[in-house]
Amino acid sequence: MAISVNNDDIQRGAQQFARWLDARGIATRAVVAALLPNIPEFLIVLRGSTWSGRSFTPINWHLVEDDIAYILQNSESCAIVLHSDFADLLPIIHQHIPKQHCLLVGDNFSQTLADFSDAALAEPLAGNIMMYTSGTTGRPKGVKPRAMEDHPPPCFASQMGSMMLSSSLPDNASGNHLVAAPLYHAAPSTYAEGAALLGARLTIMAKWDAEAFLQLVESERIVSTFLVPTQIVRLVQLPDAIKQRYDTRSLQLICHGAAPIAKSIKQQAIDWLGPILFEFYGGTEGGGVSISAQEWLEHPGSVGKPRPGLEVFILDSDGKPCPTGTAGDVYFLSGDASFEYKDDPEKTSDSYRGDKYTLGDIGYLDADGYLYLCDRKADTIISGGVNIYPAQIEAVLLEHPSVHDCCVVGIDDEEWGERVLAVVQLNDQTEQPAIRNSIQLLCEQRLARFQQPADIVFSDTLPRTETGKLQRRKVRDQYREIKKPVNKQQETL
Repeated sequence: MAISVNNDDIQRGAQQFARWLDARGIATRAVVAALLPNIPEFLIVLRGSTWSGRSFTPINWHLVEDDIAYILQNSESCAIVLHSDFADLLPIIHQHIPKQHCLLVGDNFSQTLADFSDAALAEPLAGNIMMYTSGTTGRPKGVKPRAMEDHPPPCFASQMGSMMLSSSLPDNASGNHLVAAPLYHAAPSTYAEGAALLGARLTIMAKWDAEAFLQLVESERIVSTFLVPTQIVRLVQLPDAIKQRYDTRSLQLICHGAAPIAKSIKQQAIDWLGPILFEFYGGTEGGGVSISAQEWLEHPGSVGKPRPGLEVFILDSDGKPCPTGTAGDVYFLSGDASFEYKDDPEKTSDSYRGDKYTLGDIGYLDADGYLYLCDRKADTIISGGVNIYPAQIEAVLLEHPSVHDCCVVGIDDEEWGERVLAVVQLNDQTEQPAIRNSIQLLCEQRLARFQQPADIVFSDTLPRTETGKLQRRKVRDQYREIKKPVNKQQETL
């Protein structure tokens, strides 16, 4: 199921919603929360808030009630728009937000706002978007952008969405943008709002389905979209007969980011769809490294170079620059952005070295200044004093035609500190006995001895967020008690 909306519809609804906020006395710079699925009303509320000087905080409706209540309290939200599907959460919401500041919507949103003018705002003012990170440990963290000088809208995030799309699309490109990922995450909403501001009509998928995606590309003549790597994997894994059934020639840009992508998967996508994949690396906190498909083919595995005004540094544990090709902590320096984690000065402080900030990743720069990511610092496995990066192992495992998904973690080992565990989800679970040796052989061919998994276990499913991030803590907690095997990999450490 999908629904389409154009920029004029969003703008008129946004101006009505801004006046609804005015009528309820919601102050400029106050926070407006949203608990909405993938529907046009999400974009109306986003724009109505951020074009009237307020801050907008979308909430992942998959969260447990306790985390939703925490975000409402921590963000200091003064109003909320929620879909009728989530009406059972109203008792919790009313503990934090007055009933008169709660707008419950379903199929009657336009009627709800019908009494408010849709004329242009007399004094539009850019607001902000305060996202809560989808971190896999602890409470969600509110990423509070730096205070902005008063200026007209759109807000900074929406401007960035338009800029990134316009810079990566061909000059003559125009047409529909397909929203295929959850809007409550930063990148899908940023690109959707950016595309709408460029005049694109938006087609919004209610939920992800790989073949339905191809159907919409053909029927709606989709020009651009944003996908997370997991979605690209699902597309690549479709049978050839399904891939060939749909005309995808209208598609000129697939933006992707939010999680690492295996080189083999990206190469297969380019071979099939053409050099239309545009990758970026950054986060809600900031950043802005990107690479076109053409550049990636010359620097396979890189996430690109920084945008103008942004510098990338690779620092060792003492904060000193690492030589070219040597992995270290990835830090950014930008004159136009800074952030803090709301009400968490310790986490904010840990993210900065002077005026440089990190998203917690490890990587290196090549001689041409292209950035390559190794893994999240928190996910690094240290075995016998050697750093092992799960993402590199996962990229190899995903090359196996029978592997649907995988997660590599370190589990406790008395002798070596940690050892490598690979949890593998197969396309066909009945293949387990025959596939194990085949997977081990692939690892022996493609990985150094110390990188090869000491244990391989099979699972029916793996926990991922909607943006494709593996929830490694859940995997580690589930498998931490695996008994130590005879471990040939450790002989070389």
